[in-house]
Amino acid sequence: MASFSNNLPVVPFGSRVLRLQSPAIAGTDVKVFQRLYDTMLELMDPPQGPMGSRIPITGIFDHSSQQAAYNIQSYFGIAVDGVVDRQTYRIMGQDNSAYGGPAFGSRPLSIGMSGGDVRVLQNRLNCLRYASINNQPANGIFGSSTKPAVLAFQGDNIVYRHWDISFDGSVGPNTFDILWITSFTGGRNLGEGDNGFDTVGLQVILQNLGFYLGRIDGYFGRATREAVRAFQKAFGITVDGVAGSETFYALGRSNPVFWYSADLFPRQRIGDLHTIREISSTIDPINGDKNPYGVILAPNTFDDTQTVLKHGDVLVSNINNAKGIMGLGSTLERIVQGKPHRFFAGAMAPIAIATSNLGATWIADYGFNPNGSQGIVQVISANGLLFSGGDIRRDLFAGPWGMQFNFGEFYGLPAAFFSTNVLSGTIDRFTGFHPPNFNEDSITVQIGSGFAHIGTTINTVYGPQGMIWLPMGDALYIADGAHDSISVLAPVSTGENDMGSGLTIYQGPPLNKPAGLGFNPENGHLIAVNQGDNRAIEINPRTGRLVSSRTLDKTPVNPVTGAGSALFGIYVALDEDGELALYFTNNNTNTVNVLTR
Repeated sequence: MASFSNNLPVVPFGSRVLRLQSPAIAGTDVKVFQRLYDTMLELMDPPQGPMGSRIPITGIFDHSSQQAAYNIQSYFGIAVDGVVDRQTYRIMGQDNSAYGGPAFGSRPLSIGMSGGDVRVLQNRLNCLRYASINNQPANGIFGSSTKPAVLAFQGDNIVYRHWDISFDGSVGPNTFDILWITSFTGGRNLGEGDNGFDTVGLQVILQNLGFYLGRIDGYFGRATREAVRAFQKAFGITVDGVAGSETFYALGRSNPVFWYSADLFPRQRIGDLHTIREISSTIDPINGDKNPYGVILAPNTFDDTQTVLKHGDVLVSNINNAKGIMGLGSTLERIVQGKPHRFFAGAMAPIAIATSNLGATWIADYGFNPNGSQGIVQVISANGLLFSGGDIRRDLFAGPWGMQFNFGEFYGLPAAFFSTNVLSGTIDRFTGFHPPNFNEDSITVQIGSGFAHIGTTINTVYGPQGMIWLPMGDALYIADGAHDSISVLAPVSTGENDMGSGLTIYQGPPLNKPAGLGFNPENGHLIAVNQGDNRAIEINPRTGRLVSSRTLDKTPVNPVTGAGSALFGIYVALDEDGELALYFTNNNTNTVNVLTR
């Protein structure tokens, strides 16, 4: 679980002058400065080339940080002294006197409070999908609609970015830090001549909506003004070319996402990641089970003080036994300090795994019989113990293969798990469950069907497997290895009917027997791992466009036998510096690995 503070002194961004000195200035405000700078280098497309080079994100204001300050000041035409003061902060979107103050981040914010900092909070949220929850332009009053918007923001960052922040609907230091580095527009009104990082964010949204055709350069000139005016006219709000609270609210209503990334030049692509590091062997230390398939990170959503499973733990499933016989594995491994520790040993060919917000782990078990007739779904506690009613058996099951959870509590939806069936090409939904009687209490219905599937035994099957659930539209994305496709069903948490195979987002090469599916929270893309050629493929579901790819194992894959196929499970998160981290299992090496920059 990524902790942005990482033992640094907690200092509000913009609350002090940052300069090179001895001893060096350190704190979370320095880390925000560094992260924002590197983010802008990814987003911006200046006519004269990049605004400098990336710098290390350490939380210590060193020579590279001073150079970054020089670069910002020189690019935006303010006094060049390498000192981050009021003027430089304003360029970076932090105006301490915005809307009459107090400064955003200078005090905790919660329901019942009011002021300019509350309005900044509302603007920053309203530029993204939280506008539909806040349900009004910013008014500076932290009311009954602002709290659920904050909760949704915290939920998104806990679930998809894996930040270790509170889920309480109030805004304290850790939530402020994540707001600064992920929601950087809305700290002030923006009009012609107001240049800076917040203008970059405005241009990104307007470009994705089709209103801005210029470069993402952070300069609010005529082209940006006319794009704002065109947007305002199209959405029936005051047409003045100035982006204020009314415009920010309309932007979020029109662009319901929780990331800033240009569709034309997306940031944090997997093609930009070059380092693969082995985290641990996945071989069970007791019975030798191997061939890891599923992989997850335990979420920061349950009390782990008295449990075996801890926040941020890597958990993997083994599908083979020690002799390498496919489908006779029975164990889940918890990775601790680079070594596998048995977490559970009562599974039956565990394929995919997923966790609830309370720490319970759900397992899609194909079953020991190669024909899938023993397929079940299991539920185990955060202590690795099978609930007394944790073996779920249903006539609907036909080779459970994929697993996903919707974290419904965070989004005002009924909590639901989803499972794929590789032998029938169907999708099941589980709701109404209560520990410990999951088998008796779970309401299981089929919500998807008609997905391509081939093969009749565990050694030969391909079909729907990897899934990602997103709160925007209550949408479930499904990777199908038999069709080389990614499709979407919606709404899946509340829909009462079988929705068939849904809408195809992408089909064909370079997808090659896609298995696991992940979500890139920094640009909104889907990432699939191919069993057919050991590559990760990144696709923009908004445009249906291939974005990038990355080979994760160089072993050739036999197209007939599948020998050499390494990939199945994938999980995407951010590290403590806000950098993309792609976790994946490798069947060839019996390891769990991470791809990073």
